[in-house]
Amino acid sequence: MKALFSGGSPKGNQKKNSINKDKAAATAVAGSETEAETTETKELTREAKEARRQELVERGRVLKDEIHLQEAELTMLENQLYEQAILIPNNTHPTTPIGPESAAQLIRVHGLPRLNQDVKAHAHPGLEIGGEEGGVLLGNESDYPLLDHVTLAKQLDLFDFESATAVTGARWYYLKNEAALLELALIQFATQRAVQAGFMPVITPDVVRPEVVQACGFQPRDEASQTYWVSTVPPGSNKAVAAPAAIASDGTFHPHQHAALCLVATAEIALAGMNMNKVLEESQLPIKMAGFGRAFRAEAGSRGAEVKGLYRVHQFSKVELFALTRSDPGESDRMLEEIRKFQENIFDELGLCYRVLDMPSEELGASAYKKYDIEAWMPGRNSWGEISSTSNCTDYQSRRLNIRYRANRIIQRDTSALSSSTDNSSPSSSSNSHTITEFAHTLNGTAMAIPRIIVALLETFQQQDGSVKLPECLWPYMAGVTVIRPKDGTRS
Repeated sequence: MKALFSGGSPKGNQKKNSINKDKAAATAVAGSETEAETTETKELTREAKEARRQELVERGRVLKDEIHLQEAELTMLENQLYEQAILIPNNTHPTTPIGPESAAQLIRVHGLPRLNQDVKAHAHPGLEIGGEEGGVLLGNESDYPLLDHVTLAKQLDLFDFESATAVTGARWYYLKNEAALLELALIQFATQRAVQAGFMPVITPDVVRPEVVQACGFQPRDEASQTYWVSTVPPGSNKAVAAPAAIASDGTFHPHQHAALCLVATAEIALAGMNMNKVLEESQLPIKMAGFGRAFRAEAGSRGAEVKGLYRVHQFSKVELFALTRSDPGESDRMLEEIRKFQENIFDELGLCYRVLDMPSEELGASAYKKYDIEAWMPGRNSWGEISSTSNCTDYQSRRLNIRYRANRIIQRDTSALSSSTDNSSPSSSSNSHTITEFAHTLNGTAMAIPRIIVALLETFQQQDGSVKLPECLWPYMAGVTVIRPKDGTRS
């Protein structure tokens, strides 16, 4: 019995071994099936991952295209918004007259006009001003006919419009003989007076980037623009087609804009750009500059007497005043008056009869907050003609050109603790200095626009024998010439 229970019967052991073999076989089959299933699952997972990756890649490509499209739309919208924003002009000074040119306010008149024989002129034509004996201009009547500057210059052999028209076109000119000396004398005279008044002399570039022109309040790409563009390729050249700068924001092709540079209409533009993207120190202000440069203006739409002779031309020399002040309206207002006073002193020395006008809102450019015009009496034209202007542009130009200065500001902080009703101590405070940056105010004014001054001088100081006596202040610069005389010694 013991042997039976300990060893088992041979038949039982055989059956047990058979069961074990079956289990082992079943286990092996199950294992192989599981391994096959695992391999199949891995294959499916790999395929799924690849499919997912491809899906994500495609989604990324689509998103990238959408981003490019939206960025292009955003750029277009930003450009459209900018084009609209730059049309917004500066604010207007509270004392500026409201309305058209006829609303200009007469500030003062210096000197008495020279009047042609039997000529009665309105004291201030175009202005809504009464008085002065019914509006008749009071002045010194000449004993002989007063000629216009074109007739005078022909007798004196000073200009050559015919050759300039053949060489360049209408409203270009040659100055020769004493007229050439007179231009150089006027430049020297105005520049030296400016230096004596504390202005730094500057020779400016005559070519600038269009964004600088635009930042100063001009619209170089406007259809009615007075701006000349500089090109490095001939009109119609295939090279111009590939130049991105030749494509305007509206998609219009402008081959003459290939180089994306403009001839300046005034040295004001180049002087303003001198401090573009700079942060100045408050102690440096005010900065006063007198810049000499050539001015180029297309003068589209001008016609009639306005374009006769030197009065309205495409190119002229000019001495321009420019100033930067702190962003205090009172300070920039004072600088405006300082510039205006300087201009009046210049014209006083030249002996011109002139009037000063506070220009109304409709005559202000986009950048001007307040503007004065100075007009000289021109006997040959029998009318007033603008010879100078000065404007306070506040921060209009400096915001667009990013001209700033560091300013220290004191911030008062109350440090008193809460006190009981029986505490009679007064609140105490401490001062903290805080450095900030602010946009400077810019101002500009014409010290000497050469052609207009030549017109005024010739017509004002003409003599009965056809000569022109020059103001004494110019004699040191005229190479010994004090009187310009007809070349044939007679008056025609």
